[in-house]
Amino acid sequence: MGDVHGQIDALRDLLQHLGYNEHGNHPEGRRLVFLGDLTDRGPDSPAVLERVMQYVREGRAQCILGNHELNLLREVNKDGNDWFMAPEKKGEFPFMPVRDQQRKDFIEFLRTLPVVLENSELRVVHACWHPESITKLKAQGESIDAWDAYRTFESGLNPTFSLAGMTTAELDNVLRNLAQTPPFMADLARHEAKYQMANPVRVLTSGIETPAEKPFRAGGRWRMVAREKWWERYEDRMPVIIGHYWRRFADLPPEMTEKDGPNLFEGVEPHHWLGPLHNVYCVDFSVGHRHKCRANNWSEDIVKLAAFRWPEKRVMHDDGKWTPLVDS
Repeated sequence: MGDVHGQIDALRDLLQHLGYNEHGNHPEGRRLVFLGDLTDRGPDSPAVLERVMQYVREGRAQCILGNHELNLLREVNKDGNDWFMAPEKKGEFPFMPVRDQQRKDFIEFLRTLPVVLENSELRVVHACWHPESITKLKAQGESIDAWDAYRTFESGLNPTFSLAGMTTAELDNVLRNLAQTPPFMADLARHEAKYQMANPVRVLTSGIETPAEKPFRAGGRWRMVAREKWWERYEDRMPVIIGHYWRRFADLPPEMTEKDGPNLFEGVEPHHWLGPLHNVYCVDFSVGHRHKCRANNWSEDIVKLAAFRWPEKRVMHDDGKWTPLVDS
Protein backbone atom coordinates (compact mmCIF):
# COMPACT_ATOMS: atom_id res chain seq x y z
CA MET A 1 0.00 0.00 0.00
CA GLY A 2 1.48 3.30 -1.09
CA ASP A 3 1.62 6.57 0.87
CA VAL A 4 -1.83 7.28 2.39
CA HIS A 5 -1.16 10.81 3.70
CA GLY A 6 -4.24 11.05 5.90
CA GLN A 7 -6.73 10.20 3.14
CA ILE A 8 -8.95 7.91 5.20
CA ASP A 9 -11.74 7.70 2.59
CA ALA A 10 -9.30 6.58 -0.12
CA LEU A 11 -7.88 4.00 2.29
CA ARG A 12 -11.31 2.58 3.11
CA ASP A 13 -12.26 2.44 -0.57
CA LEU A 14 -9.05 0.73 -1.62
CA LEU A 15 -9.20 -1.85 1.16
CA GLN A 16 -12.77 -2.70 0.16
CA HIS A 17 -11.86 -3.04 -3.53
CA LEU A 18 -8.94 -5.29 -2.58
CA GLY A 19 -11.30 -7.58 -0.66
CA TYR A 20 -10.39 -6.71 2.95
CA ASN A 21 -13.08 -6.23 5.56
CA GLU A 22 -13.03 -3.42 8.11
CA HIS A 23 -10.91 -5.55 10.47
CA GLY A 24 -8.17 -6.08 7.88
CA ASN A 25 -9.07 -9.69 7.11
CA HIS A 26 -9.00 -11.06 3.55
CA PRO A 27 -10.90 -14.19 2.41
CA GLU A 28 -7.75 -15.51 0.71
CA GLY A 29 -5.61 -14.90 3.78
CA ARG A 30 -3.66 -12.07 2.14
CA ARG A 31 -1.59 -9.68 4.22
CA LEU A 32 -1.31 -5.91 4.10
CA VAL A 33 2.06 -4.12 4.05
CA PHE A 34 2.02 -0.34 4.43
CA LEU A 35 4.98 1.57 2.96
CA GLY A 36 4.94 4.46 5.43
CA ASP A 37 3.86 8.10 5.08
CA LEU A 38 0.48 7.25 6.55
CA THR A 39 -0.04 10.80 7.75
CA ASP A 40 -0.05 14.53 6.97
CA ARG A 41 -1.82 16.79 4.44
CA GLY A 42 -5.02 14.73 4.33
CA PRO A 43 -8.16 15.39 6.41
CA ASP A 44 -7.83 12.61 9.00
CA SER A 45 -4.35 11.36 9.82
CA PRO A 46 -5.43 10.09 13.26
CA ALA A 47 -8.06 7.79 11.69
CA VAL A 48 -5.49 6.36 9.27
CA LEU A 49 -2.98 5.74 12.05
CA GLU A 50 -5.61 4.21 14.33
CA ARG A 51 -6.65 1.72 11.64
CA VAL A 52 -3.15 0.73 10.60
CA MET A 53 -2.01 0.51 14.22
CA GLN A 54 -4.90 -1.86 14.98
CA TYR A 55 -4.11 -4.10 11.99
CA VAL A 56 -0.43 -4.29 12.88
CA ARG A 57 -0.96 -4.96 16.59
CA GLU A 58 -3.47 -7.70 15.81
CA GLY A 59 -1.06 -9.36 13.37
CA ARG A 60 -2.98 -8.68 10.15
CA ALA A 61 -0.57 -6.17 8.62
CA GLN A 62 2.97 -4.86 8.64
CA CYS A 63 4.12 -1.27 8.29
CA ILE A 64 7.49 0.38 7.75
CA LEU A 65 8.70 3.83 8.72
CA GLY A 66 8.41 6.68 6.24
CA ASN A 67 9.97 10.12 6.41
CA HIS A 68 6.68 11.66 7.61
CA GLU A 69 6.53 9.27 10.56
CA LEU A 70 10.17 10.06 11.28
CA ASN A 71 9.30 13.78 11.37
CA LEU A 72 6.63 13.08 14.01
CA LEU A 73 9.17 11.21 16.14
CA ARG A 74 11.58 14.12 15.70
CA GLU A 75 8.82 16.58 16.68
CA VAL A 76 9.61 18.72 13.65
CA ASN A 77 6.87 20.89 12.17
CA LYS A 78 6.76 20.09 8.46
CA ASP A 79 4.35 20.65 5.59
CA GLY A 80 1.00 19.12 6.50
CA ASN A 81 1.68 17.85 10.03
CA ASP A 82 -0.03 20.62 12.02
CA TRP A 83 -2.64 18.00 13.00
CA PHE A 84 0.09 16.59 15.29
CA MET A 85 2.52 19.46 15.93
CA ALA A 86 0.02 22.34 16.21
CA PRO A 87 -3.47 20.79 16.52
CA GLU A 88 -4.96 24.07 17.69
CA LYS A 89 -3.91 25.79 14.46
CA LYS A 90 -6.34 26.52 11.63
CA GLY A 91 -4.38 25.86 8.47
CA GLU A 92 -5.03 26.19 4.76
CA PHE A 93 -6.71 22.79 4.62
CA PRO A 94 -9.04 21.29 7.27
CA PHE A 95 -7.74 18.41 9.38
CA MET A 96 -8.74 16.28 12.34
CA PRO A 97 -6.40 17.15 15.25
CA VAL A 98 -4.70 14.56 17.42
CA ARG A 99 -5.94 13.98 20.96
CA ASP A 100 -3.55 13.78 23.91
CA GLN A 101 -3.88 10.03 24.44
CA GLN A 102 -3.63 9.39 20.71
CA ARG A 103 -0.35 11.31 20.62
CA LYS A 104 1.13 8.97 23.22
CA ASP A 105 -0.23 5.86 21.49
CA PHE A 106 1.01 6.96 18.08
CA ILE A 107 4.54 7.71 19.28
CA GLU A 108 4.71 4.34 21.02
CA PHE A 109 3.52 2.62 17.83
CA LEU A 110 5.83 4.51 15.46
CA ARG A 111 8.83 3.56 17.55
CA THR A 112 8.12 -0.11 16.84
CA LEU A 113 8.19 0.24 13.05
CA PRO A 114 11.06 -1.26 11.05
CA VAL A 115 12.74 0.66 8.23
CA VAL A 116 12.93 -2.22 5.73
CA LEU A 117 11.25 -5.58 5.19
CA GLU A 118 12.66 -8.47 3.18
CA ASN A 119 11.82 -12.11 2.53
CA SER A 120 12.96 -14.65 -0.07
CA GLU A 121 10.89 -12.98 -2.81
CA LEU A 122 10.60 -9.26 -2.17
CA ARG A 123 12.16 -6.18 -0.59
CA VAL A 124 10.13 -3.27 0.81
CA VAL A 125 11.46 0.15 1.83
CA HIS A 126 9.89 3.60 1.88
CA ALA A 127 12.36 5.48 -0.33
CA CYS A 128 15.63 3.75 -1.18
CA TRP A 129 17.19 0.30 -1.00
CA HIS A 130 20.70 1.30 0.04
CA PRO A 131 22.89 -1.65 1.12
CA GLU A 132 25.48 0.52 2.87
CA SER A 133 22.83 2.11 5.08
CA ILE A 134 21.23 -1.24 5.85
CA THR A 135 24.63 -2.64 6.86
CA LYS A 136 25.17 0.33 9.21
CA LEU A 137 21.80 -0.26 10.85
CA LYS A 138 22.39 -4.00 11.29
CA ALA A 139 25.69 -3.20 13.00
CA GLN A 140 23.70 -1.40 15.73
CA GLY A 141 22.21 -4.73 16.84
CA GLU A 142 18.75 -6.26 16.57
CA SER A 143 17.51 -4.76 19.85
CA ILE A 144 17.81 -1.11 18.78
CA ASP A 145 14.72 0.47 17.18
CA ALA A 146 14.86 2.79 14.17
CA TRP A 147 14.27 5.92 16.25
CA ASP A 148 17.13 5.14 18.63
CA ALA A 149 19.35 4.33 15.66
CA TYR A 150 18.43 7.64 14.03
CA ARG A 151 19.38 9.57 17.16
CA THR A 152 22.63 7.63 17.54
CA PHE A 153 23.80 8.57 14.06
CA GLU A 154 22.45 12.12 14.35
CA SER A 155 24.35 12.80 17.56
CA GLY A 156 27.65 12.74 15.69
CA LEU A 157 26.59 15.26 13.04
CA ASN A 158 26.62 19.03 12.78
CA PRO A 159 23.42 20.01 10.92
CA THR A 160 24.20 23.75 10.82
CA PHE A 161 25.99 25.45 7.96
CA SER A 162 27.62 28.86 7.77
CA LEU A 163 28.20 30.61 4.47
CA ALA A 164 30.91 33.26 4.46
CA GLY A 165 29.37 36.65 5.18
CA MET A 166 25.88 35.27 5.87
CA THR A 167 24.28 34.15 9.13
CA THR A 168 22.12 31.03 9.35
CA ALA A 169 19.00 33.19 9.59
CA GLU A 170 20.02 35.24 6.54
CA LEU A 171 20.70 32.07 4.56
CA ASP A 172 17.28 30.70 5.54
CA ASN A 173 15.61 33.93 4.37
CA VAL A 174 17.38 33.69 1.01
CA LEU A 175 16.30 30.07 0.53
CA ARG A 176 12.68 30.84 1.45
CA ASN A 177 12.40 33.82 -0.92
CA LEU A 178 10.75 31.98 -3.84
CA ALA A 179 10.31 35.18 -5.82
CA GLN A 180 14.05 35.50 -6.45
CA THR A 181 16.31 32.69 -7.66
CA PRO A 182 19.52 32.56 -5.58
CA PRO A 183 22.89 31.67 -7.09
CA PHE A 184 23.84 28.00 -6.89
CA MET A 185 25.72 27.52 -3.62
CA ALA A 186 28.11 24.63 -4.21
CA ASP A 187 29.40 24.55 -0.62
CA LEU A 188 25.86 24.40 0.75
CA ALA A 189 24.96 21.66 -1.74
CA ARG A 190 27.93 19.53 -0.67
CA HIS A 191 27.12 20.09 3.01
CA GLU A 192 23.47 19.12 2.61
CA ALA A 193 24.28 16.03 0.54
CA LYS A 194 26.86 14.88 3.09
CA TYR A 195 24.43 15.49 5.94
CA GLN A 196 21.67 13.54 4.20
CA MET A 197 23.87 10.52 3.51
CA ALA A 198 25.42 10.36 7.01
CA ASN A 199 22.31 8.95 8.70
CA PRO A 200 21.15 5.55 7.34
CA VAL A 201 17.61 5.95 8.67
CA ARG A 202 17.29 9.24 6.78
CA VAL A 203 18.64 7.65 3.58
CA LEU A 204 16.24 4.70 3.70
CA THR A 205 13.20 6.87 4.46
CA SER A 206 13.92 9.84 2.16
CA GLY A 207 16.48 8.65 -0.37
CA ILE A 208 19.87 9.47 -1.81
CA GLU A 209 20.59 13.15 -2.41
CA THR A 210 23.41 14.69 -4.45
CA PRO A 211 24.28 18.30 -5.41
CA ALA A 212 21.82 19.59 -8.00
CA GLU A 213 22.79 21.22 -11.29
CA LYS A 214 20.99 24.43 -10.32
CA PRO A 215 18.68 25.67 -7.56
CA PHE A 216 15.07 24.53 -7.75
CA ARG A 217 11.98 25.21 -5.67
CA ALA A 218 10.62 22.44 -3.46
CA GLY A 219 8.84 22.40 -0.12
CA GLY A 220 8.54 26.17 0.11
CA ARG A 221 12.27 26.89 -0.27
CA TRP A 222 15.13 26.75 -2.74
CA ARG A 223 17.00 23.46 -2.79
CA MET A 224 20.62 22.87 -3.76
CA VAL A 225 20.47 19.06 -3.60
CA ALA A 226 18.36 16.75 -5.72
CA ARG A 227 16.94 13.27 -5.23
CA GLU A 228 18.85 10.62 -7.10
CA LYS A 229 17.26 7.94 -9.29
CA TRP A 230 18.98 5.20 -7.31
CA TRP A 231 16.96 2.50 -9.07
CA GLU A 232 18.87 3.16 -12.29
CA ARG A 233 21.90 1.57 -10.59
CA TYR A 234 20.03 -1.23 -8.82
CA GLU A 235 21.22 -4.54 -10.30
CA ASP A 236 20.16 -7.09 -7.66
CA ARG A 237 17.58 -9.57 -8.91
CA MET A 238 15.36 -9.19 -5.85
CA PRO A 239 12.36 -6.92 -6.65
CA VAL A 240 11.94 -3.76 -4.53
CA ILE A 241 8.67 -1.94 -3.83
CA ILE A 242 8.90 1.71 -2.75
CA GLY A 243 6.69 4.76 -2.15
CA HIS A 244 7.80 8.35 -1.42
CA TYR A 245 8.46 9.70 -4.93
CA TRP A 246 5.08 11.08 -6.11
CA ARG A 247 4.44 9.16 -9.29
CA ARG A 248 2.09 10.93 -11.72
CA PHE A 249 -0.66 9.85 -14.12
CA ALA A 250 -0.62 13.01 -16.17
CA ASP A 251 0.69 16.56 -16.34
CA LEU A 252 -0.48 18.03 -13.04
CA PRO A 253 -1.09 21.73 -12.35
CA PRO A 254 2.17 23.53 -11.43
CA GLU A 255 0.57 24.71 -8.18
CA MET A 256 0.20 21.06 -7.19
CA THR A 257 3.72 19.85 -7.93
CA GLU A 258 5.86 22.83 -6.88
CA LYS A 259 6.92 21.10 -3.66
CA ASP A 260 7.96 17.89 -5.41
CA GLY A 261 10.94 19.19 -7.33
CA PRO A 262 11.95 17.63 -10.67
CA ASN A 263 9.78 14.73 -11.88
CA LEU A 264 11.98 11.66 -11.44
CA PHE A 265 9.68 9.58 -13.63
CA GLU A 266 9.66 11.84 -16.67
CA GLY A 267 9.57 9.64 -19.77
CA VAL A 268 8.47 6.56 -17.80
CA GLU A 269 4.86 5.38 -18.07
CA PRO A 270 2.99 5.19 -14.73
CA HIS A 271 2.73 1.41 -14.49
CA HIS A 272 6.17 0.46 -15.77
CA TRP A 273 8.85 -1.14 -13.63
CA LEU A 274 12.03 0.85 -13.02
CA GLY A 275 15.74 0.04 -13.20
CA PRO A 276 17.96 -1.92 -15.62
CA LEU A 277 16.38 -5.24 -14.57
CA HIS A 278 12.84 -3.80 -14.45
CA ASN A 279 12.34 -4.89 -10.84
CA VAL A 280 11.84 -1.67 -8.84
CA TYR A 281 8.32 -0.29 -8.58
CA CYS A 282 7.07 2.93 -6.98
CA VAL A 283 3.46 2.63 -5.81
CA ASP A 284 3.01 6.24 -4.63
CA PHE A 285 0.55 7.88 -7.02
CA SER A 286 0.38 11.28 -5.33
CA VAL A 287 -2.80 10.92 -3.25
CA GLY A 288 -1.04 13.32 -0.88
CA HIS A 289 -2.12 16.06 -3.32
CA ARG A 290 -5.84 15.26 -3.02
CA HIS A 291 -6.41 18.05 -0.52
CA LYS A 292 -5.22 20.51 -3.18
CA CYS A 293 -7.57 18.98 -5.73
CA ARG A 294 -10.53 19.54 -3.41
CA ALA A 295 -9.52 23.09 -2.52
CA ASN A 296 -9.06 24.10 -6.16
CA ASN A 297 -11.92 22.10 -7.72
CA TRP A 298 -9.51 19.97 -9.73
CA SER A 299 -10.49 16.41 -10.62
CA GLU A 300 -9.48 13.92 -7.94
CA ASP A 301 -8.96 11.32 -10.67
CA ILE A 302 -5.50 12.71 -11.43
CA VAL A 303 -4.15 11.45 -8.07
CA LYS A 304 -4.67 8.01 -6.53
CA LEU A 305 -4.00 5.78 -3.58
CA ALA A 306 -2.55 2.52 -4.89
CA ALA A 307 -1.66 -0.99 -3.78
CA PHE A 308 0.71 -3.47 -5.42
CA ARG A 309 -0.41 -7.12 -5.29
CA TRP A 310 2.24 -9.84 -5.10
CA PRO A 311 2.86 -12.31 -6.69
CA GLU A 312 0.33 -11.33 -9.40
CA LYS A 313 2.24 -8.08 -10.12
CA ARG A 314 -0.88 -5.99 -10.49
CA VAL A 315 -1.76 -2.57 -9.11
CA MET A 316 -5.16 -1.42 -7.89
CA HIS A 317 -6.15 2.18 -7.26
CA ASP A 318 -8.82 3.48 -4.92
CA ASP A 319 -11.27 3.69 -7.83
CA GLY A 320 -11.27 -0.13 -7.95
CA LYS A 321 -9.44 -0.54 -11.27
CA TRP A 322 -6.74 -3.19 -11.71
CA THR A 323 -3.68 -2.53 -13.89
CA PRO A 324 -1.02 -5.13 -14.80
CA LEU A 325 2.59 -3.92 -14.59
CA VAL A 326 4.73 -3.47 -17.70
CA ASP A 327 8.38 -4.61 -17.74
CA SER A 328 9.74 -1.94 -20.09
